Amino acid sequence: MTRLLPDDTLAAVLVRLAPRGIAASRCVCKVWRDIIDARHILRADLLPLSLAGIFIDFRELRYSEFFCRPPPREGLGVRERIDCGVVDHCNGLLLLYDSVANPVMGWEEPLPPRPPPSLGMEYLFEDKYIVFDPATSPHYQVFHVPLVLNSELARKQINPAMVELEWPPSSFVMWVFSSVNGQWEEKAFVRQGPPAGTIAQLTAFQWYDACHAVYWRGALYVQREHHFVIRLSLLDSTYLVIKPPNILQSVRGQHSYLGKSKKGVYYVLMLGNSYRLQVWVLEESRDEYAEWMLEHDVDLQVLLRRLNDRSQAYGPWILQDVNYNEDKHIAIYNDNESTIVDHDFEWNSDDDALDTEDMVDAGNHNGASVLGLHPFKEIVFLSYSISRGFAYHLSTSKLEDIGSIYPKYYREVSSPHRDIQDFFPYTPCWME
Repeated sequence: MTRLLPDDTLAAVLVRLAPRGIAASRCVCKVWRDIIDARHILRADLLPLSLAGIFIDFRELRYSEFFCRPPPREGLGVRERIDCGVVDHCNGLLLLYDSVANPVMGWEEPLPPRPPPSLGMEYLFEDKYIVFDPATSPHYQVFHVPLVLNSELARKQINPAMVELEWPPSSFVMWVFSSVNGQWEEKAFVRQGPPAGTIAQLTAFQWYDACHAVYWRGALYVQREHHFVIRLSLLDSTYLVIKPPNILQSVRGQHSYLGKSKKGVYYVLMLGNSYRLQVWVLEESRDEYAEWMLEHDVDLQVLLRRLNDRSQAYGPWILQDVNYNEDKHIAIYNDNESTIVDHDFEWNSDDDALDTEDMVDAGNHNGASVLGLHPFKEIVFLSYSISRGFAYHLSTSKLEDIGSIYPKYYREVSSPHRDIQDFFPYTPCWME
């Protein structure tokens, strides 16, 4: 029937649809998709094609902080508190503990409880990830991906008959929620190639990094235990285990981050003394082949210390300090200011005062750690002793101080174990 209408007539009909309807129409057939794309019917300014900032989850702080360039875009709802912390992000949607939210559009949808795990899987941990591509569909999916814990308790609880089994298994079963029908369903992904190892081998490995995920060209790439990555193909329900860069097997004290940038899927490493930065890009030439290629290798110690020594209180980016008026702050300081303090969003280049009280003691986290990747430019965001944010430009090897990330009065309301638990570069989506 679609071929009975001239292209211009069909385009005139499609252009009258709401953006979500246009995105859904792209999935009807190739003809419709080509017409929509050729005529730019789906407005690019509504799509998540710009970086607004970085959500940061600090240990012992209730709300996720937002680190961004001020002033925030008019109507940017992320100035409101994101309760319970951000669990994951994909193309403008935030996955929270039991809901999904689009902060710039001001909506939040609860997730129904996930069914209980299958027999034999009840002692495995699960990480949650969200997949959303507004250019192809207005709907999203949430994946519960099983993870082998390395704790002593987990090793004792796992059935002894399971410890020598391959992991991940040949048929990797997980719960997946779809906003199309609003239901959880078990989905099996068939493995291509060898596993990462056995459950016994993986539980013996000490793992500290948060496991991030990347959605790229119809596949979900998930960082797993022992630094390996699994590529879940959503088109044919297969998966591939991708070995990590070899250097992770020989260098101690490393921090790793899986992210997305200009060339696709990246692995960012802080090695040894947490100053040596390595950036690897995934090369995929066929379905069962994927290899990490070293893109950048540099020691940032001198540059970081030099910039940190002359840092100013403010920078081109600011932390919104949404935890500043949280109940325990109010109890300590009897602070009755509004939720967002206006002057916290103003940056004056003439104001050289450095609030050292809030930044000299950033806990016991020394060195540098990754704060994410710019999704469209080859820029690595870093934190230094959880006090300052930096941007490292891979193309020019330039390191830029972009501002303080240390929450106000963080030292007074937290234990000595102050740290960044997680972080998510945020690309807002303005589609209803």
